[in-house]
Amino acid sequence: MKKTFFGFMISSVLVVLVFSSCGGGGGGGSFFFPGGNKAANNTPRYAYVANYDDNSVSAYVVDAASGRLKWIGKAGAGAGPRSVTVDPSGRYAYVANYESNNVSQYAIGSNGALTPMDTPTVAAGTSPISVTVDPSGSYAYVVNYDSNNVSQYAIGSDGALTSMSTATVAAGTSPISVTVDPSGSYAYVANQGSASVSQYTIGGNGALTSMNTPTVAAGTQPYSVAVDPSGRYAYAANQGGNNVSQYAIGGNGALTPMNTPTIAAGFVPVFITIDPSGRYAYVANAGSSNVSQYSIGSDGALAPMGSPTIAAGTWPASVAVDPSGRCAYVANNSNTISQYTIGDDGALTPMAPDAVAAYAMPYSIAITRGARAAAALPKYAYVANFGGANVSQYAIAGNGAFMPMDTPTVPAGVNPHSVTVDPSGRYAYAANASSNSVSQYTIGVNGALSPMIPATVDTGADPRSVATDPLGRYAYVANGGSNSVSQYTIGANGALTPMNTPTVAAGTWPVSVTVDPSGRYAYVANYSSANVSQYAIGGNGALTPMGSPTAAAGTNPASVAVDPSGRFAYVANRLSDNISQYTIGLTGALTLMDPATVAAGTWPTSVAVGPSGRYAYAANQSSANVSQFAIGGNGVLAPMDSPTVAAGTSPYSVTVDSSGRYAYAANFGSAGVSQYTIGGSGALSPMSTATVAAGTNPISVIITGTWQ
Repeated sequence: MKKTFFGFMISSVLVVLVFSSCGGGGGGGSFFFPGGNKAANNTPRYAYVANYDDNSVSAYVVDAASGRLKWIGKAGAGAGPRSVTVDPSGRYAYVANYESNNVSQYAIGSNGALTPMDTPTVAAGTSPISVTVDPSGSYAYVVNYDSNNVSQYAIGSDGALTSMSTATVAAGTSPISVTVDPSGSYAYVANQGSASVSQYTIGGNGALTSMNTPTVAAGTQPYSVAVDPSGRYAYAANQGGNNVSQYAIGGNGALTPMNTPTIAAGFVPVFITIDPSGRYAYVANAGSSNVSQYSIGSDGALAPMGSPTIAAGTWPASVAVDPSGRCAYVANNSNTISQYTIGDDGALTPMAPDAVAAYAMPYSIAITRGARAAAALPKYAYVANFGGANVSQYAIAGNGAFMPMDTPTVPAGVNPHSVTVDPSGRYAYAANASSNSVSQYTIGVNGALSPMIPATVDTGADPRSVATDPLGRYAYVANGGSNSVSQYTIGANGALTPMNTPTVAAGTWPVSVTVDPSGRYAYVANYSSANVSQYAIGGNGALTPMGSPTAAAGTNPASVAVDPSGRFAYVANRLSDNISQYTIGLTGALTLMDPATVAAGTWPTSVAVGPSGRYAYAANQSSANVSQFAIGGNGVLAPMDSPTVAAGTSPYSVTVDSSGRYAYAANFGSAGVSQYTIGGSGALSPMSTATVAAGTNPISVIITGTWQ
């Protein structure tokens, strides 16, 4: 039976098992730099999260400018994955599977995707709970909670783990975390059950040998241990003592308690990490749902910052600092990842959004680094052809231009009104207005769409728009004819299944649905009731109307979009020729800005925000152009110096690719797609081939791609 770590009991002597993933990249070479020096390749690229209750590892790309995480896919793991780490090269990842007593091993692609190795798992001890890699990338160590030992492995040139001739070395009682010092000479294990830290030397062959003094005392139930980048100081978060033990590291690697042997933390501290500069430390406090933040003195002693804690999600399990030292992330057992920027003084400030969704019970997070940030690469495009009952499909050239595939179209239902792609880029969906269905497709390695079996799923009457949540778990369809939103779960094969409550009420004639980047809120533009329905998204994906179920919009709102920060929303009002603009509050509710609207062209039918959050565009159906706006720091739209750029006849939708370099408009009346490059100021310029042919009445265009 799977053990649960979601609750704990407290008595005068015991805090019973618990929350944190330990060692996940923190101790080996994943975050720290020998001697405290930042290496040239300290740019964060991808983040990986071990999801205990989902038996999976999620992959996120790290946005180069903001540090925000964006989910890009997941890979299966063993049973109960508790800890994930990456090797220093960023080519391999390893996951300790607590329930299946093994370690999953993956190759990391240039696009961030995890691919199981030829031997997908290697055996570990009983209840492996922490895994780390040494700074050289040559050795890996796994702490086994119930067998009271550490498994030790050599890492081959292909990244595969091989047990050393001495497969395990003894630890204390209930060991729960392992870390390696930056020199790769010493290892330390936090022993929860024996209130100690085991200390080892690492031989030339990577094998651990207990020091002459094999353990040093810690506080009550030490849960994790971290070493600073200089290799001079170590710290242990004591879950049962609500404090942190602090040690000096001698020339032989042995730990000696500092003059002030402990410092207070929050309630049930479970994970400690140090930033790459060695100046700041952060502790995830599971019981108080916050992070303690400390400055590190010249003598290694921790001192609480002016704001000693900052809020996290519920049951924070681990905290990680990215390799650049600019951002921090906390895996919360409440199925979110909190994300923060790090100020010059080391203090954490929540990003916007303050958290992104995670799969069930995330425990551990690890981040890869490189010489450059991951960059979006647009690869494929799809266009819903309203009058042709099909979807056009294109490859995207290096200059952003569309190139029709060998099979230029695939069948859809009658009058497909929109097309979207899930966040992993593996599935596509088209809302068929006149056949009351959604066509569902798999996306092949060459980008070609293949109808699933079944090829369609039923919706309400006259479905106009389909959107997925940021994790690709749920889909929502705005049904214009039945004044409702259909809601679905997305299966492992991409197929849609109606939820137990298959629809939720919307306003009159809902035509556009979108989900905010945190995955917590959904918004629907109601064309005939001049408002926007607003919903909270529950843990099961179901929509619940907010306390104020609608927000006023203009006349015939036709499209709704949310900026990447999740702070602002925009609605294209077709018959009032303007864009409503809103701030998004802490509860997700929309509040009109001042000014409430900004002028667009004639009959704006679509609004899109670029991935940087600095520019927005609106397709104006009647004036045959695209309005272009700069977005101010307060979210207000300001027309660019050239407020519009020409499009084809009756442009009905506009979209921007994930790189922010290209934009496209589907021209309903001229059977083509206008294609633009985006300049440094955000202004659109027609490509040398200004339009590419589509089917009959193209009405929606979507871009997908990969990362590199």
